[in-house]
Amino acid sequence: MGNRARWGRAVVAAALVVAGTAMGTVAGALALPAEYGGAPAAEARTGAPATQEVVLRIMSVECASACDGTGIESSGMGKPDFYAALYIGDKSMTTPIVEDTAQVFVPEGWTLKAQVPTSLPSVGLAVRILEDDPSSDPNGDDEADASRRSGDTAARFTLDLVDGSLSGDLTDPVGCTTGGGDGHPVQVCYNVQPYSFQDGDNDGFTDYAEHRGLDFDDDGTIDLHLEQWADPRRRDLFVEIDWMAGLKPQPGVLAAVEGVFDKALVTNQATGAQGLALHLIEDEELAHSESLWFEDQRFPGAADDFDDLKLGRADRTCTHGGEDGHFGTPADRAGPQCDQILLFKRLHFRYGIFINGLGPASVPGPGGTMVPNTVSGRAELHDRGGNDFVVSLGRLAAAEDLNRFGGRDDAEQATLLHELGHTFGLGHGGRTDNGSVDNVNCKPHYLSVMNYPHQFATAASLPADQHLDPNRPLDFQRLGNVQTLNEAALDETTAPGVSGAGSRRIIWGGNGAGRWVHAPANERLNWKVDFLPDGKAKLEPSVAVDLNHLTNFDGCDDPSPGQMLASNPDWDRLVYNFSNSPYFSDGVHGPAPDEIDAVDLRGLAAADLSVAKTVDKRDAVPGDELTYTITAENAGPGTATAVSLTDNPPTGPDVTRDLPNLPAGQRAQESLTATVPCTVTDGQVLTNRVTVTGRDSSGRAEPEWMLGNNSATATTTAHVPGMEVEVNGTSEAGAGEALTYTVAYRNTGSAPATGVAVEIEAPDGVSPRTLRHDVGTVAPGASGTARFTVRTSLLTVGGTAVTVRASAGYGGAGGCVYPAATTTATTTATEQPPSRDPRPPTVWLLHSGQWPAELLARVQATDTRFDGADGSAPDGVLSAAEVRRVLLLPVAPSALLRAELLAVYLNLGDRRFNASTRIESLTAEQLGTTTVGAAARHAQATLELPATPAHLLRYTTAHVLLTSINLNVSPRYDR
Repeated sequence: MGNRARWGRAVVAAALVVAGTAMGTVAGALALPAEYGGAPAAEARTGAPATQEVVLRIMSVECASACDGTGIESSGMGKPDFYAALYIGDKSMTTPIVEDTAQVFVPEGWTLKAQVPTSLPSVGLAVRILEDDPSSDPNGDDEADASRRSGDTAARFTLDLVDGSLSGDLTDPVGCTTGGGDGHPVQVCYNVQPYSFQDGDNDGFTDYAEHRGLDFDDDGTIDLHLEQWADPRRRDLFVEIDWMAGLKPQPGVLAAVEGVFDKALVTNQATGAQGLALHLIEDEELAHSESLWFEDQRFPGAADDFDDLKLGRADRTCTHGGEDGHFGTPADRAGPQCDQILLFKRLHFRYGIFINGLGPASVPGPGGTMVPNTVSGRAELHDRGGNDFVVSLGRLAAAEDLNRFGGRDDAEQATLLHELGHTFGLGHGGRTDNGSVDNVNCKPHYLSVMNYPHQFATAASLPADQHLDPNRPLDFQRLGNVQTLNEAALDETTAPGVSGAGSRRIIWGGNGAGRWVHAPANERLNWKVDFLPDGKAKLEPSVAVDLNHLTNFDGCDDPSPGQMLASNPDWDRLVYNFSNSPYFSDGVHGPAPDEIDAVDLRGLAAADLSVAKTVDKRDAVPGDELTYTITAENAGPGTATAVSLTDNPPTGPDVTRDLPNLPAGQRAQESLTATVPCTVTDGQVLTNRVTVTGRDSSGRAEPEWMLGNNSATATTTAHVPGMEVEVNGTSEAGAGEALTYTVAYRNTGSAPATGVAVEIEAPDGVSPRTLRHDVGTVAPGASGTARFTVRTSLLTVGGTAVTVRASAGYGGAGGCVYPAATTTATTTATEQPPSRDPRPPTVWLLHSGQWPAELLARVQATDTRFDGADGSAPDGVLSAAEVRRVLLLPVAPSALLRAELLAVYLNLGDRRFNASTRIESLTAEQLGTTTVGAAARHAQATLELPATPAHLLRYTTAHVLLTSINLNVSPRYDR
């Protein structure tokens, strides 16, 4: 047993992993000879992956000779404790130890991973198996023999990073090496991945092809570089794009379509990666041609049909440098591996050309006239896919203003994605459950770019009162579980079952006669577009409507009532491999579907509405009336109709106003008011937003890309007061002593505070309970103070926390009243040791010179019943005359009790005893009054009762109770 850390069982594997992040490893202390650091770097290609992951894994280690103290271990020792040193290029790792196991070791964690530069053609790997010995062993750890080569116990092999082959001690990616006589032999079994034909993401391209490209003649030089595009974790789809002069795809178009596939609802089952890696590869410019045919028949003449441009003369494509055909790059066609490269690309690369227009140059138009052929594209379409297509927007752009559809780049993106969809086996209705192309066009709930109404991004040429889906994304159908629509029995009382459509629009032929109608996909739909006498939609549980009859589009303009319209998702149905299609053969394209042209798109000139808003007050206080001026304007070129303003005031409901038609250059003005409410906060920005909507003279809504100036805002800042208070006062005081509090107040708002009143509220046992100071108006930022004095009762026990509440109430403009600002302060009642010499009433009467004003104030704060005892009007101040009258020769039971109670207060105020002073007497025990304070409260309660015979006993016992206290008979001074 060695002295190294015991890590438990472990495994080591060698795998060349095509994608993923390298795991961290433990650096080994054993050096690898320099010749195993890898071959010199080759020139790196722009865009290629910088590194490739290599993983070395040991599957098992088995002793080939004695595996105990008679073998690799010393005499008397047990089974060996193996560990390994692993090397990939210049990266190494020392593995955990496998302790005292059997003859065959199946370790865990013996794995080394390294990111190897893709510029290297090969990398060296090595494995050393060692046995852990105690630190006391002067010979150190023993090394087992894992190689048949004499003089070297390490297993060494080289991984070819171009084709994945292995050489050296190991030539099979899943194999073993066994030591050959140098020391103690062991058999080590490995797993080296990826091997030559491994395809980690199952997309038909080997991992080596995706990282290194393809070497067709095995000379160590890459003949076709795929690595600059390939994604080793996702399915790679390659498309070569050529273009006629002047028709190169707009900047960003190819990237946008690649981005659609990047977000595809597809999960790679082998790697877990999301999306597809579409590579639209810009290749070369071709000579301009006015028209190009996309037919199975090849027309006479040079470069007048698709196959002329793609294939050229069959006998010249490679042999003579490929000057006729344009499939593949010029370098591919001119290089020595042309045949193999073009064969590979024919099997894996789709091919598309951006052209001016398709042949014939003219086609029949409305009224039987001949018009330019402006069809937007053509593509091969079959259940098993296709590989050829064209985007033909040159002539279309000349005939139709593509700015109404987001611009040339948006039109190219939509058309490119649409035609590509055909090559992936999608029809204008997607793909059916049985794998066949769905050619039913204009289905209202098929929200795919394959569907004519949703192909273009903004507005196509629809009938007078319609427009396309304004929130349509560039995408195939992503929605699943979409309800099938039975045109013969449509339920208008429920939503159409397009779950997850969000703000998308459903577009259909509303009355079955080709009228364009659109509505949110998540609402109940008036399929029939009929109404009740009050103007509300007439929604019925079963109506028959030819939903996809839209006269605006070829392919949808013929009636087709009674269909069952299914809407399936597109992304899980794409046909990736087109080599099984009957249209894969050169020069065979099959019947291509009709596509959108200028006749479909053409409509009347658009109107461009804008709106501006101003407010008469940029700053306001509650109660102010704000006046908003709204100006709507039409920049043209067409007349704006159905113009409507929707105003969202800062308070209250929205306001909608309809405006008259606005010819180009005309404007209309409206005025609205709103009142600032008391509920605003200081500095709150009150935003009033207005939105203008309208249609062009054909009834078509303004396209989304023109809506940037259709909203405007005006803001006002609200100003209100805000008070804060702070109170400071006496922290400690004896019972009955004065407590002084200073309340500081400040207006923290940006408007004057009105009716400011500062108050202090004290708890029971404090006099007076409430004090108020009226301040009036306090300007913003202004402050002040108010001083208040109160006293606690003499019955307050030491240690009592007396908490007072200070507040500042206030209001503001507009008659607004705001919650008072409040705070608190706490004073602790204290006690001093009593003098223990209380006086009875007669003694106090004889010592009137010992009645200072402070003593009488303490009594008054405790009990106001003596104020006015001499017949004077109570004035809130206890006088000597009033005390004398109470103490002088009382006779009646109530007078006797009053005199004794006053004496108790005088003794408390003069600190002769405290309210907490304990008392003991038979009367106190009977009454349950154990302290001076409790006795005084009993007397207070007694004096509230009428001095009638019914209460004579209570008066008598209360008098006896207090007399024993004032005569110092019952008090017990415990300290």
